[in-house]
Amino acid sequence: MERTFSYRRQEVVQDKPLVADFKSRWPALFEMSEINREFMRITTVPLTSKFLSQLDECSDQLVKVFINKGGAAGKEIRSTIAVMDRSDDIEVRRECILKCLCTYLHEDSGKLVGEYLSMLERQC
Repeated sequence: MERTFSYRRQEVVQDKPLVADFKSRWPALFEMSEINREFMRITTVPLTSKFLSQLDECSDQLVKVFINKGGAAGKEIRSTIAVMDRSDDIEVRRECILKCLCTYLHEDSGKLVGEYLSMLERQC
């Protein structure tokens, strides 16, 4: 994979392939382990631990932003934050922050979890 990074980059920039075409040509790049490996190779930073540490660092500011959301999304966010407040588990906190982010951005948090689970199943 190391020798093909510049080739893949050139292909993406010049040819501008559709995601489906790119996915069929480079399927490994859509696997969680390969994404982590590529990120580490390019940046020398471990993606998952960096993401989680940044999420932990920004979570208080994110909660402040989320709480100000109105309407139905705001109600859903506040109920998710209530779950988070009842637990001291960092995993629960992270999950709640990500669910709130999905709600805030009008995305279906179920799809996020579903895509992650299906990715794990493919790797097993």
